[in-house]
Amino acid sequence: MVAQRACDASSATPPRQGPNATGATTTISPAPSTGLEAGKCAQSECCVLLRLRQWRPTQPYPACRHSLRSGPVPRQNFVERLGRLEEAIISRTRAVDDAGHASSDASSSSTPQSSGPVQPATPRIDNRSCPTCQLRSLNQASPPSSRLNNTVLGKIYFAGQHLGTLCSRNGIPHFTAQGEQWIYSRTGQRPSFQRLYDSDTHGTDQPANHSPSLLLSRQVSQGQKAALPAKWVVQSLLQAFLCSEFRQVFPLVDRVLFEETVQLAYGPQSTPQPLEHISAKACVFAFVSIASCHFPDNDAVEYVDCYASAKEAQMLLSDFLEDTSITTLQTIFMLLLYESLCGRLQAGSMYHAIACRTVFALGGNVILFSPKHGDLSVQEREDRHLRMLFWLCYLLDKDIALRTGQPPIISDDFCDLTLPEGYAENRFAMNVSGSHGGRSVVPYDDSQTPCLLGDLRLTLLKSRACHALYSAASLRKSDAELIRTIRELDEELESWRASIPVDFAPALSVSKHTKMGADLNMAGSMLHIELHMDYHYLLNVIHRASSRCMVDWTSGPGTEKTFGVQSSLELSVEASRSTLIYLSAAAHRVSGQAFWFIVFYPVSALMTLFFNILRDPLDDQAIHDVELLSSASELIRSMPTPRVTPYETAYLRMADEFVAELSRLGKCAIAKSQSERDGSH
Repeated sequence: MVAQRACDASSATPPRQGPNATGATTTISPAPSTGLEAGKCAQSECCVLLRLRQWRPTQPYPACRHSLRSGPVPRQNFVERLGRLEEAIISRTRAVDDAGHASSDASSSSTPQSSGPVQPATPRIDNRSCPTCQLRSLNQASPPSSRLNNTVLGKIYFAGQHLGTLCSRNGIPHFTAQGEQWIYSRTGQRPSFQRLYDSDTHGTDQPANHSPSLLLSRQVSQGQKAALPAKWVVQSLLQAFLCSEFRQVFPLVDRVLFEETVQLAYGPQSTPQPLEHISAKACVFAFVSIASCHFPDNDAVEYVDCYASAKEAQMLLSDFLEDTSITTLQTIFMLLLYESLCGRLQAGSMYHAIACRTVFALGGNVILFSPKHGDLSVQEREDRHLRMLFWLCYLLDKDIALRTGQPPIISDDFCDLTLPEGYAENRFAMNVSGSHGGRSVVPYDDSQTPCLLGDLRLTLLKSRACHALYSAASLRKSDAELIRTIRELDEELESWRASIPVDFAPALSVSKHTKMGADLNMAGSMLHIELHMDYHYLLNVIHRASSRCMVDWTSGPGTEKTFGVQSSLELSVEASRSTLIYLSAAAHRVSGQAFWFIVFYPVSALMTLFFNILRDPLDDQAIHDVELLSSASELIRSMPTPRVTPYETAYLRMADEFVAELSRLGKCAIAKSQSERDGSH
């Protein structure tokens, strides 16, 4: 059915590739290309076709794979067929090698007649730069060939043209003038995003006036410095932290080491204060700022001003930043987490960079800790805790890279990525059953290895995908090499999915009637949500890279290469549908503290669906996709937030306007295409 549909589409109109909204990176095939480009890419058909046969629906929305979990993919003749394809690619590439340069130049100057970006002589849309992004330009875009010689991480491309860039602060794309002109050519309507960009001077409608980033809070006099809370307040919050699920995900402090830090912070004062004393005080301030936000029902919280505490920790940090110690690292990471949980993602990413450098200086990227029975020495505790902090930095590093378009800071080549001992066996052994309401009390076990955020094995795959598909080096790969990489990453992703217990394994495709197990507590619910969101997002990231292949759409309908790239595109679109459908069913189970970590996923999925609608407005599912777009505002608002601040309010208002505009333009694209189709009859 899929093959026939692809053939029918090819015979009617040349397939058009839409921009990628993986959230961080988007590149789409240029216009019809010639010899050399046509000879490079064919083998995506194999991995993608098999995957499509597993989930491709006959209904508007496929059945949930919790009950239809696929068995092993039939592999008869798979390797043999793939080998023939690869040999054919190599053969064709050699045959056209002599004429390659000339034909490549010719294809670079061409643009798609129906789906490519319109390139006006003078841009008609007034564009001003977001102070942080600095991406919107009134100048003519450079030729596709030179554009694609740069890294595509964080940029939106279509037909080799730069149409926009992902905002590193809130994940909402900013379109270039050329991008908005292309949207106009597909919809007949001028997009109205400029007002959103104009109001985005401080992130979202200037909410920073109400909740300033710590990095901007330098004008504090000596008399305004915060005082340490009473010691019992810190001890109460520490006990709540140690016996919580939050500690299992974010092991911010070690009990014994932090108790020593508290003793030092509250110890005798001296003038001048030694660095160790200053860093201990900052660490305590950072901890109470995080703990008081996460445990609002604790009796000690009324004695803590979380914002003032975090600000004081940041102010003290400048005095001991060069004191490379595990206390310094803890302080930096807790400030990173505080900023991120408050939605100030750009400030959080700056702290993350410092945290990574501190981890390197302490050797956390290479040190290994082997669990042992009995009491640990102070050095052993530091080694164990340092390794946990390294993994936390590593997890966030890959997410930040894909979400913001900024290159990763941590290079895998300089790290020992041996997983914590027993991680794979114990990842799902934690207590995940019980009442969802309220916070579970977890008996403190000093020997238990924290489970951390998401799944480390999936994070390792994110890192490989980011480097193999979206680095500057990846753009030098031939189409055959690129598709081979996609196939390998796709198989690794499926192997990971097959290794997950059935109760938590992400579905290949999600139906509207998917329900999460009612017996899961908060930890189990968040694990379920994290795995599903990460899986579908990474599936999108991997398969969108195939859009860079130079497909010769004029080579005839139903070619394996054309069908393979088209199928890969459809797979990434289906992953985006699944993201929105799943989250609409699970949004009320999201922890309020995780809002700023989760909200990126629906925004990324929205962009994929939006560009797919513009790519093919007459597709059978285009109307359903517009409905998903329209419901996204309600979906985002249904996600709990820990507290409603001017910052959250401004962001939600901006998201509402952005989603409404995408929905309007999607409807206009469908109406325009239907009108053109009816008028031609």
